[in-house]
Amino acid sequence: MNIPIYLLIFASIINFLLASIVIVRVARWRKDLAGLDWEAVATLLGDVATVKRSITRLNGRLNGMDSPKFDVEQEIARAMAKPATPVNRGG
Repeated sequence: MNIPIYLLIFASIINFLLASIVIVRVARWRKDLAGLDWEAVATLLGDVATVKRSITRLNGRLNGMDSPKFDVEQEIARAMAKPATPVNRGG
């Protein structure tokens, strides 16, 4: 018969502990954001954009390393194999 009472007491203690943890986390969050103004946010956004561009360029270079290489000798042989059309000059 007393089990529901004990369960409710246990639940209220757990809720009190969770609320205390939330209050501490919100206090830390507010303390961390106290010195942050809009200029700092804009600077951080610019830094993030710069890092994104660098990563994109690096990925492009890395992806290019796997692409097949251009073979000059093969292209010269292919060009020499085609019959040359005579150029009509005149007037």
